[in-house]
Parts: sequence; structure tokens; C-alpha cells
Amino acid sequence: MNHERRKKLLSELALFAFAVCAALVALTLFAPEALARVGGGQSYGGGGSHGGGGAGGLIVWLLFRLVMLTIEFPAVGIPLDIIVVSVILYVYLRKDKTPLSVCSADAAVGTTEPTHRSFTQEFNQLRRFDPNFSEITFTDFCYALYARAQDARGSGKLDELSPYLSDAARNSLTERNPQNLQAVIGIIVGSMQVAGVQGLTSPVVQISVEFETNYTEVVGVDGKQPQQMTYYVRERWVLERKRDVLSPTPDKATALHCPRCGAALMKDATGACAFCGARIESGEFQWFVRSITLLSQEARGPLLTSDVPEVGTDYPSVVQSNFQNIYAHFQQNHPAFNWAEFEARARLIFNELQLAWSSLQWERARPFETDNIFQMHQYWIEAYKRQGLRNALDNFRITQIQPVKIREDAFYNSITVRIWAEGNDYTVDTQGKIVSGSNKSLRRWSEYWTFIRNRNAKPAAARADLNCPNCGAPLKVNVTGICEYCQGKITSGEFDWVLSKIEQDESYKG
Repeated sequence: MNHERRKKLLSELALFAFAVCAALVALTLFAPEALARVGGGQSYGGGGSHGGGGAGGLIVWLLFRLVMLTIEFPAVGIPLDIIVVSVILYVYLRKDKTPLSVCSADAAVGTTEPTHRSFTQEFNQLRRFDPNFSEITFTDFCYALYARAQDARGSGKLDELSPYLSDAARNSLTERNPQNLQAVIGIIVGSMQVAGVQGLTSPVVQISVEFETNYTEVVGVDGKQPQQMTYYVRERWVLERKRDVLSPTPDKATALHCPRCGAALMKDATGACAFCGARIESGEFQWFVRSITLLSQEARGPLLTSDVPEVGTDYPSVVQSNFQNIYAHFQQNHPAFNWAEFEARARLIFNELQLAWSSLQWERARPFETDNIFQMHQYWIEAYKRQGLRNALDNFRITQIQPVKIREDAFYNSITVRIWAEGNDYTVDTQGKIVSGSNKSLRRWSEYWTFIRNRNAKPAAARADLNCPNCGAPLKVNVTGICEYCQGKITSGEFDWVLSKIEQDESYKG
């Protein structure tokens, strides 16, 4: 090989090596995240970056240089082809094994596979032994218990929760305490997914749930100003209970009372309930946390300026098996139900949530959401405010609503619809500068929204106006979702349909 040819080869190899390194960095730094809006897209873990077009161009250029190198110097280019293909496979296979950090309303970007499976069959089997079992009530119980446990960890009162948390579970929480911990505040459950159901053929059933949460630890040091650190956390809790226990009604399914007698959580000198004398160390009366595993804990907050294409909008709808017959049966059992009225209610809630989100005035959305999803959305509103940002959705409208699932349990009716919508989706800073998205190009998306209503709700028409569904007064509720006129808790679905869940179409399984 002559000097010029050797010089050219070395130059190509150096350039190619640099390009490979840059491409791998790009693949890492510019991993896509969905754009934020009320329905989802925020990366709850706070990772990633906005942009990504530069990474795609770099990769195209890299492939072109590789082809040219293979043509001109096949003895070198072909082995490099093998190496590059191997590296790409390694990167993507490893990426697939890394769980995405998203909340229940988020998109699992870059995958067409659901991020979690449905346990409908297992829950139906559980209802054979416990007809009162309700997924909605179980979820509310888990949310409440998680928040109470973290608060008790900060105040040093975890032992009070021994009727709900085993020794091992309490120890696993205490072990993460930093020195001089004063409090755990700002506890937000962004996501809770059922990860497994076991023991349906045995006397004790177990349900594993995975939380994605944020909380802030307040630490004091020698009389100085307390320091605060906010964490994004992933945890797995394993709850167990006797299979044949009848679940309590929703108003009693909280972690605030003795699971046996319903009295306040107070213990005597022996560690038993001060009122009924029961020493509870298992799921004999209510769900009991057998173990808690900390999967990850990161001191970082959310990034709110990502911008990538929607995923799944054109996917076929996931419709409940035998839906038409189920719908007909539901209509027969609820003759007062009117689909047009329900759809009008769904459109009202959709519009009010978008307006509340865009204006950062989330209290406007309070009457239309259950406590859990309101809490999660409130976290994101506060995150935008702290970073001096506002996510706006202008000129939005629903283009189609399709009912896809109806469920009934002992306490609730639920209807899931797929909503297609469009609008100008963008994020601005305090100076009004657009930092992601576009206020000129329409963005189209679809999501699955689940609405619930109490089975004992009055058979009145679904309200499509801004009045209390119970007393008819102008809609005004406090932070707990209670009407300031009639004192009815309208966010529980006791009087009308309220939003319970939002799921992205690429992760929704039915």
C-alpha cells in the first residue's frame, strides 16, 4: 500500500472512529420522550433531553462513510461492518432491557409493546371468593397507604402502621432514612401498576404493585436551616390478604383505621389495637404489605421540554372482547344511561382539563378527577411552575370518541373510551419563548380515558355544564373535592362520571 493510500486509510479510520463515538453519545443523550400535555408525555423520571434531529443526521452520515470505506478498503471496511452491527445490536438490546420511567399517563416512547399487562382474568377469579373486590378501591387504598407510610417514615411513627406493614416492610423503609431526617413531604404517586397476582388457588392471595413516585426528604443539621432533597423513586410492594375476606366498602377501605374494628390506629403496650385488642401481623382483615423493595432512587426532577412524534395514534383500537353484548347488557341494566349525554360529559371534562392545564390553574380541574389522578397532575403543574414553564394546548378539539370497555363491580361502573384529538401543543418560558413544540402546527394524538361513577348514583342525566352534579349550584369545590354548597364529595363518582385514568395508546392493553 503506497503512502498516499495508507494516509487516506488512516484518515478514514480516525474519522470513522470519531463518528462512531459521537453517534453512540447521540443515541444516549437524545433518547426520545413524548411532548407534555394533560394526557401524558412527561417523563416522570426526568431523564432525557429535547431535540434529536442532529442524532439522526449523524447516523445517516456515519452509514454513508462506512459504505465508502467498505468499497475502497474492503479488508478494513467489512470487519468494521461486523463491529458496527454488533455494537448497534448491543445498544438496542440493552436499551430494551432498561425499564422506561413513565407515569401511568405517559407514553412508553419507542415501543409498540404494552409496558404492562392486564390482570382482568385474575381479578375476576378473585371476585369469586370476594365479590366486593374493586380495582378502583384497591388502587385508592394503595395510594393512601403509600403516602401514609412515607409520611410516617419522616415523622418516626412507622410502628403505628404495623397493622398494614410487616416488620420487614417497615425496616426496608427505615433503612433509606438519611441521618437527621425530620420529615418526608411532597409525596406524589405518579404511577401505580399491578405487576403480579399469585395464590388464587391457596388461602392467601398476593398482589405485587410497582410505584413510581416523587417525595422530598427534609434533613436538619445542628440547628441550621433544614436541607431538602427531592427524589424520583421506583418501588415494588407485595401485598397479601386472605383470599376469602370480603373487601370493605370504598369509604372504609383506607389505611387510617384498625382493619379489624375500624377504630383509630392506636396501640397498647403490647402492640395490639388499643380498642379491640387485636394484634395484626397478616392480611387477616385487610391488605397487608409483606415486603417493600426499592428498585431505584434518583435525586433528579422532571425535564419538561421534550418534543418527539406521537406513537400509536394510528394503531387499531383495543376493544373489550364481546363489547357489543356487554354494552347492550349495561344499557339494559341502566335504562337511564344515555350515550350522547355521557359523551357530552366526557367532552366537557376533556375541555376543562386542557384549559386548566394550559393556564396552570389546576384547581379548575378539581371537580372532574378522582383524588389520585388529580394529585399526579398537580405534581406536574407545580413542576412547570418551579421551572418557569407552561405547557399550552391551543385550538384543541376532539375529533372522535370510541367506547372500548365497560366494567362493573360491587361499587363502581367504569367506561373506557378512546379519544382522538388535535391541537397546537407547545411549551413556553416566562418570557413567552417557545422551548418545545409548535403553536402553528397541529399535533394529533389519541388516548384511552377511563371514567367512573358510583353504582348507587342517582339515575340522572350526566351533567355537561359547570354546575354541581348533586345540588345544581355553580361548580365550586375545595381541595378535597367537596362541593362548598351541599358538602357532597363529587370527585368520588358518587353523583356523576369523573375521570379516573388516562393511558397512552401504545401502552394500553385493555
